[in-house]
Amino acid sequence: MSDEGERIQSLDDIAERQSRLEAKLDQLLGGVHEKAEKHTEKRLDRPTEIQEMVRMELERKDREAKEAADKDSEKSERQTIREQLAKLTEAKPVAPQPRRQRIMWGKR
Repeated sequence: MSDEGERIQSLDDIAERQSRLEAKLDQLLGGVHEKAEKHTEKRLDRPTEIQEMVRMELERKDREAKEAADKDSEKSERQTIREQLAKLTEAKPVAPQPRRQRIMWGKR
């Protein structure tokens, strides 16, 4: 009986030891697995080189279009100001029509 009792006790010790080792192994692997998942998520969320290049090209195109539109609007604004200025300049006074012309040929 003592031999059998020692076996049972030894099996219990082995089972307890195995449980502790499995728990530690799960703990270690769980941490590694979480880190790997986070790393993978970061890599998947990160844009690829091609995506980045396309995005940069589209931004450049938009920026150039905006600059061209700004230049055109500034140019048209300057033209409008010039036209308004031309209208505002004083015209030379017209000499009055002599009375004899008015009577003979009518008003200008």
